[in-house]
This record gives sequence, C-alpha cells and structure tokens, in this order.
Amino acid sequence: MPGYANYKTLYKEEYNCLRDEGYDVDACVQPSPDAEGFLPFPNECDSYSEGDDRDFWKRAYYNLIKVRETPIKADYPYDEPNDFEGIISRADEAPVLVPLSSEEYDSRLNGAFLGRCAAVILGKPLEMGMNRLQIKEYLESVSEYPLNDYVSAYSAKLDKRLREDCIYSTKGNVKFAQPDDDINYTLLALCLAETHPDGFKSADVGWNWLDNISYHWCWCASRQSYFNMVSLDDTRDIDEQINEIPYKLNPWRECIDGQIRTDFWGYIHPSDIKAAARDAHRDCAFSLTKNGIYGGMFVAGAIAGAMSKNPSVDLIIKSGLAAIPKKSRLYETVTLVCKWWEESHDWIDVCDKIYEKYGHLPFAATLNNMAMVTLGILAGELDYTKSITVATMCGIDTDCNSGTVGSIVGAAVGTQNIPARWYEPLNDTIKSTVAAFGEVKISEVIRRIKAQKEKGYHA
Repeated sequence: MPGYANYKTLYKEEYNCLRDEGYDVDACVQPSPDAEGFLPFPNECDSYSEGDDRDFWKRAYYNLIKVRETPIKADYPYDEPNDFEGIISRADEAPVLVPLSSEEYDSRLNGAFLGRCAAVILGKPLEMGMNRLQIKEYLESVSEYPLNDYVSAYSAKLDKRLREDCIYSTKGNVKFAQPDDDINYTLLALCLAETHPDGFKSADVGWNWLDNISYHWCWCASRQSYFNMVSLDDTRDIDEQINEIPYKLNPWRECIDGQIRTDFWGYIHPSDIKAAARDAHRDCAFSLTKNGIYGGMFVAGAIAGAMSKNPSVDLIIKSGLAAIPKKSRLYETVTLVCKWWEESHDWIDVCDKIYEKYGHLPFAATLNNMAMVTLGILAGELDYTKSITVATMCGIDTDCNSGTVGSIVGAAVGTQNIPARWYEPLNDTIKSTVAAFGEVKISEVIRRIKAQKEKGYHA
C-alpha cells in the first residue's frame, strides 16, 4: 500500500482535490477500463470489478495526476500561489498592532498554551465524526447541553461511550493532557526551533518528525509525507525528492495539518503577523500546498494579532486574513462565515450554513474546519469558555478546532481570564509521544517557548 491509503482511495481523493484546485478533471474522464488514459468518476469507482486490484488503480492514479500538467480552468475564480512572497503580496494590508509589555506577554503566552491544551482535551473524546446534531443529542443525554465543562464519557440513556482511548480527557478523569497530535505539533515546532537556532529549511521539518515522532502519530498529509521521507531513494538527489513531497501520493495536501501545527510561530512573534506567517509557511510548505499552507499561516497570523494590546475579535480575524491571499478559497470561507455571523448572531444558524456549504468536504479538510474555528472565535466574543465550547459543539474535527480556538482566545485574554477549572485538572503535565519531550511540565514548555521569543528566533 502506498502509505496512508491504497491506490483506489488515493485516486478518489486526488480526483476531488484536483477539481477543487481548478483543473478541468471532469473533461478528462475515460470511463472504459480499456481506454487509454482510463479515468472514472469517483462515484463510479466501486462499480469496477477490478476495484481491489492494485495495478489497475495504480494505473488510474498515475493517469489522473497527469491532469496537473494541464492549465487551470479559465473561469476559475481563485488565485492561490504556494510561495511566501506570492501569498503575502496578495493578502490584505496587516492591521496596526501595538506590542505587549514583558509582563503582558507572559500572561498571554500562558493563556495561549494552557488554553490550547485544555481545549484540545475538551474536544478529544468527541472526535468521532459527529456533526452538530449528533453532539447535541449526546450532550443532552448526559444533561450537559450546552457544553460548559469537560464531557462525560458515557451516556446511559443512549448506551453510548465516547472514545475509549480518551477516557483521561473526560469529565472527572482529567489528570494531565494525554497524548494528542495537536499538542505534539506545538512541541515539535519548539524542538525544531531549539535544534536549528539559526533557522530551519522546510526539509528540516521532515527530519525533525523522523527523529521525534512515530509514523502512527501522524495523519493525512503528515503521515503521507512521513512515508515519503522514509522512502527516499539514495540514488536520486535527496533535496529534489523532498521538494516533491507536498504533491507525491498526497491528495491531502490541503487538509487541516497546517492549521493545527503553527501556533508556536504566532507565540514567538507577538504582534508581528508577517514574521509569524513566514515561519508558519516554511513549516507547512514541507507537506502542504495552497489552502493547507494558508490554514497554518492564518492561525499564526491570528495569534500574532491576538498577542497585541487590546485585541478584538475583528482585529484577530483581520490579522489572520492579512497572512493569506484575498482570492483564495480560505479567505472566501472566513469572510463568508463572518458575513453569516453578522446577519444572525446565532451560532447554530451559522453552523448549519457551514454544513450546507462545506459538508461535502472530507472530515479533516481545511475549509470546513477553519469555518468552525472562525465561528468559535466570533460567537465566543473572547469569552474563553464560550469560544471553545461552541467550537466543540459544532462538530467535525472537535479537538483540532477547539484547540485552535482555545489557543487564539487564550492568547488574547491571558491566563487570568481562563477559568481555572479548565487547566487545573491538567496538573501542569503533558504526556506527549514526542521523543524529545515525553512527559513534560506545561510550565516548562512555556518557559522554553518564551526563551525562543526572547532570542528573536526567525526561520
């Protein structure tokens, strides 16, 4: 199997990804298996008896990726570069931000990382592919709707248990931040900065993963990129092969990976949107393209904006938008959610509109999940509890979205404005699966993040 999935799955995912990127893939379909350049529509794939034949689908997949050699459709409305300067030159002008004092920064950094850890734990047991209505049904069955605390692990009324591997993230059982990829990514970024004090290249992201995390703690584009790293061919130029990774066997190149791994770059560049976005870009470009990269840049920019004097919801959103192209799908998504919010100020109404507009996207796509992140920030109005609970009750990738919202809002309000019931049960402890950290004190991680900020780290 070529990494994360078989060729049939790669084919289906790649087909949809190419279509979203603006290629006229539908015009290339050759539905007969005997035709040269055979390409079926994704919804027809299961009708072929050869569906389990590896060579059959490998041939179809490699026929399909040739579509990338064709032009984008002339009427495609988006302009989505991958290079940093191309991205920033197409972004909004950044808002004017006033830097924090040293004391203010300390509180905001504490709030950001504590807020991230607690919010990840809140959403973790509900990461079961549930939508808003399914989460509501569960929470009502345990008398916890609307959500206001960690969630109970079992509903006697529904005879339903949440994820068995997340028992330590459920109400009454939280004693630490249990292993989670969202938290791992922040630790990996810190490790990358510490081991590359003079700056890192995108390739260093991959080597850092191989040194510090197992393959099975990566998902989507990250897992596929990890697979490609361990499959490097010694007979070819290594840098050339690493540069191919974002597109190689990787139809998840615009997934959520970026927006869950770049908080660190916002933490160490408070009130400097461009610097945060630049480091986030270098991180994400190792394994992602276009809106996958933009998701990471938006989060880093939003956190940089949140870590300035007197941040508002509007300023935070504008800071994120100042890091991505105005004619991108992600920019359109964020601004559309803002428009819906202004029209109704009803998070349920907006959430349902998000499902209607983006419900066809994969579970871990960027656009649908960033829409929920945006809604959590808007509806929460910088109230930490309301922000992370709305993000969680919306559904989809609950721990990722809650964690991102908790990080951004925590960065804006500081520790003093986060109710202690969220972070005290963590007992200042993360149990990570990152080799360079293992079990580590949250306060120690914060100290080390601050040290990178003080040295003026820049990739």
